[in-house]
Amino acid sequence: MAPGDGRKKPRNYFRCSPVGFVTGLSTGLLVSSLVCYFLCRPLSKVHCEPENNRIREKQGERKEGIHTAHLLLNHTGSRQDNTLQWQGGPSLGRSFIYGLTLVKGSLQTQRSGIYGIYAQVTLAKCIQTRAQSTELEEVKTSTLTIGILSAQGRHSSLLRRHFQGRCSLSASLQVNLSHQDTLYVNLTYPLVPSPNADETFFGASWFCPPPPVEY
Repeated sequence: MAPGDGRKKPRNYFRCSPVGFVTGLSTGLLVSSLVCYFLCRPLSKVHCEPENNRIREKQGERKEGIHTAHLLLNHTGSRQDNTLQWQGGPSLGRSFIYGLTLVKGSLQTQRSGIYGIYAQVTLAKCIQTRAQSTELEEVKTSTLTIGILSAQGRHSSLLRRHFQGRCSLSASLQVNLSHQDTLYVNLTYPLVPSPNADETFFGASWFCPPPPVEY
């Protein structure tokens, strides 16, 4: 007997055609994809829901719009009464008005809610002389008033401050306003305010809806 004739030849138990190999591989990939999809679906839902909420919130904000304004003095000549006239818009530089409207130089709301209001008025000719001076007496007795004209035509004072010899006054407050209330600023006539945009300005911004009515 020749050497090695008694050895058993190894058998190939794993025979696979190319078609079977490709079919098995495709099936494995499909099963793996389905498993990954069902396992990752809850996680993707958790991550996507806050994002969708943020998108809906942004869309809601765009729908509601912005209601804010920063106005400058409309200095067109001599004053006729206590009420100051304002103007706003991109052509004035830092001035702007969104959502609110100007009505005869005063600011009118277009949405009910809580508003923040501010105003600063600086006198154009503030005379610092002796107490006997007529001009100084006028400054001492002059007032800066922020008022409101309701849609029903009623006037109300929101804030009043006295100059008491000072050249400039600033004031701010928060107040609940109704739709089409008109805000105005009064300065004791015949004192003249400075038209400088850094010294005399007026503005308001909507913060939130009105609080619910309690019965």
